[in-house]
Amino acid sequence: MMKTVEERDRASLHFSTRDLPASKRLPALRELFDKSIRLEIDAEPGHAVEMTMHVAPGLRRAKMLSSLTARVTRPAQMLADGEDTVCLMMKTAGHMALTQCRREGVPQVGDGVLLVYREPALLQFVDATYLSVRVPFNALSTLANNVGAAAARSIPSDTEALSLLRNYVANLPERIADPELGRLSAAHIYDLIALAIGATDEGREIASRRGIRAARLETIKADLIQNTALHLDQLAARQGISPRYVQMLFEEAGTTFSEFALQRRLDAARNMLTSPRYANWSITAIALEAGFGDLSHFNRRFKRRYFMTPSDMRRQRPG
Repeated sequence: MMKTVEERDRASLHFSTRDLPASKRLPALRELFDKSIRLEIDAEPGHAVEMTMHVAPGLRRAKMLSSLTARVTRPAQMLADGEDTVCLMMKTAGHMALTQCRREGVPQVGDGVLLVYREPALLQFVDATYLSVRVPFNALSTLANNVGAAAARSIPSDTEALSLLRNYVANLPERIADPELGRLSAAHIYDLIALAIGATDEGREIASRRGIRAARLETIKADLIQNTALHLDQLAARQGISPRYVQMLFEEAGTTFSEFALQRRLDAARNMLTSPRYANWSITAIALEAGFGDLSHFNRRFKRRYFMTPSDMRRQRPG
């Protein structure tokens, strides 16, 4: 079963064969891989598969949500379709092996491996899940030394560019409505892939000014959203960068670290005040948990943002 939301050349697709009869699962999977992924697949007939795909100009993202056991190929005769993209796959579980250009890449969990569509390929999955990004070959050729030579190369999980890419992609929204932001996000991903596989000197300089900074900023934001009590020095240390560099990243984005952190902490406090889970917590405890060290400052900023006091917000909680 496929659920697709489309707007011109943008689409978000959720594919699942769980609700299909066992006899129809493999045909549906083959149709998806043939038409959208441009690969041939051979899997167990009754095996259920679930994945999401997000397509935008110059960028395709996919996430395998269920474990996949299959043999996937791009035979020589299929190259006539003119598909000229590259796909960086980041393994999240199971076994994965890519054979291409007389090289076999067997990534470990967290590692990446590059599939180049202009060459025949064999992919083998055993109970595997992955996150992938697929981009035009030409988008990388101006940034990387030799894209073709990186086919089937495993990229270790601790490679800085790969770590930043994984976090950046994971935190992108399903659909980016603004075309300019979509193009910018795609460019950031090109930068990070190029760095992961080996950028030219010029490509490295471009990526350090563009993709690296954007990815670091998104990683810091995600880290702070998950733990609003973190402070500037702690976030900088977790990223291995200076506090001033963190501040500069926010300034380049048109805001400040302090303002972003304040808004996220206020959001966290509001969510706790309206959640039954925290019904027995005092307002002071909630303020501290959200990252506020001064209760009067919390009360003042909360009222300025939501036009009511924390106590008033709590009283509006349903039930």
